[in-house]
Amino acid sequence: MKTKNKKSFELKYTNGSSPKYFKIFLCISIYFNLFQSISIYSQSDSLNQYLEIAAKNNPNLKAKYNKYLADLQKVPQVGSLPDLDVSFGFFIKPMELIAGNQTAQIQAMQMFPWFGTLKASKDEASLMALSSFELFNAEKQEIFYNVRTNYYQLYLNQRELQVYDTTLVLLRSIEQLLLVKMKTINTGNTNQENKSNEAVQGNKSMGMNANKQQENKSNNAPMYNPSMGGSSSVFADLLRMQVEIKELEDNIAALKNRERMLTIQINTLLSRNKETEIIVEEELKIPDFDFENPSLADSVKANNPMVKMNKADIEAYKKRQIMNRKMGYPMIGLGLNYSLINKSEMSNSEMNGKDMIMPMINLKLPIYRKKYKASVKEAELLENMTTDQLSNTENMLLMEFSEYQIALRDAKRGLVLYNDITSLTQKSFDILLVQYSSSGADFDAIIRLHRQLLDYRLNMIEAKVDQLTAIAGFQKLLAKY
Repeated sequence: MKTKNKKSFELKYTNGSSPKYFKIFLCISIYFNLFQSISIYSQSDSLNQYLEIAAKNNPNLKAKYNKYLADLQKVPQVGSLPDLDVSFGFFIKPMELIAGNQTAQIQAMQMFPWFGTLKASKDEASLMALSSFELFNAEKQEIFYNVRTNYYQLYLNQRELQVYDTTLVLLRSIEQLLLVKMKTINTGNTNQENKSNEAVQGNKSMGMNANKQQENKSNNAPMYNPSMGGSSSVFADLLRMQVEIKELEDNIAALKNRERMLTIQINTLLSRNKETEIIVEEELKIPDFDFENPSLADSVKANNPMVKMNKADIEAYKKRQIMNRKMGYPMIGLGLNYSLINKSEMSNSEMNGKDMIMPMINLKLPIYRKKYKASVKEAELLENMTTDQLSNTENMLLMEFSEYQIALRDAKRGLVLYNDITSLTQKSFDILLVQYSSSGADFDAIIRLHRQLLDYRLNMIEAKVDQLTAIAGFQKLLAKY
C-alpha cells in the first residue's frame, strides 16, 4: 500500500518537482505525532518536598505558630491564684503589752476568687490558644495552596515550552521545505529561460510579431502564476511561514521569562534564595478525588480551620461570660498574723514572752456592679459577633466549594474534549501537508490548522492544570496536607 501511494505521488511531480518533498513531509509528520498525546498519570514527589520546606521556613507561618505558643503560656497565668500577700512590720521601739513587749509582726493573706472563676479563666485561655492554632492551620493551608498553584503553573509553563519547541521544529522543517521547493522551481525556470532565449535568437529574423508572440508565451509560463505553484506563490508562503516562526519564538521568550517569575514566587514562599532551581516532575498524577460526594460540603464545614477557629472563639467568649459573672461575686481571703513578743519584767502572766498567732479572714465585696455587668455584656456581644462571622465563613466556604466543583467539572470535560479534537485536527493537518506538497495550494488552510492545533494542545495542558488547581482548592478547604 505504501509503495502504491509513493508511486502516485511521484506521478504528480511532472513540473520540475522532486519526490524528496515527501520524505521531508514524512519526517515532519512522524516527529510531530510523537508529541501528540499527553500523559496525566504519573507520581510526583518533589511537590511534597517543597510543601515541607514551606512549612519549616515560611516566616509568616512561623509567626503564626509562635503566636499559638505564646497564647498557650497564658493558660497557667490566668489559672493561678492571686499572689500571696505577705507583710512584715518591725517596731523601732517595742510595744508594751500585758504579756510582754511586741517587737515585730508578720502577716500573710491569700485571696481566693469565687468557685469556678479560675477554671473558666483557664478554659477561655485554652480556647483562645486553640483559636490561634486553627489560624496557624489556615495560614498553612493557604501557603500550601499558593505553593501548589505556582508549582502547577510552572509545570504548565514548561509543558507549553515543550509544545512550542516541538512546533518550532515543525515550522522550521516546513520552512526548509519551502526553500528547497523554491530553489527547485527557480532552477527549472532558469533552464526554461535559457531555452527561450535560444529560441528568440534563432527566430530573430521572423520579425517583431514573432518576438512579441514569444514574449507573451514566456509571460504566461507557470512560474509566474501563483495558482500554479510558481516561485512568487512559494515565496509568499515562505514569508508567511517565517512570520509564524517569529511569533512562536516571541512566545517562547515570554514563557521563559514567566518561568523565572514563577521560580522567584515559589522560592519566596519557601523563604530561600530566589534563583534556586525548582524541579518539576515530567508528569503530574491527578489524584483520585470524589468531588461529587454529597457529604463533602459537610466535611468542609467540619474540618476547615477558619470554621474551627470561629467555633473556638465562640466557646471562649462563653467561658469569658462565666468568668466575668463570677468576678462579680465576693472574693474570700484567708490569712495569718504572727506577732513576735519578748518577755517583760513587769508581767507575771503565763503568756509572758509567748508569740501570738492570729488566723484572719478577708472578704472583698464587689459593690460597684456596672463594670461587671458591662464585662458580661461585652462577652455576649463578642459571642454574637463571632457567631455571625461563623455563618459568613461557612457561606463563603460553600461558595468557594461550588466554584471549585464547577472548575473541576469544566477541566475534566475540557481534557476529554481537547484530547479528541487535537487528534482529529492532527489528522486534518497531515492531510493538508500532503496536499500542499503535491499541488502547492491552500497554504492558508495549513496556517489556520497549525494555529488551531497549537491552541488545542495548549488547552489540553491547561485543562489538566486547571483540574489540579481545583483539587488543590479542595485540599485547602478540607485542610488536607
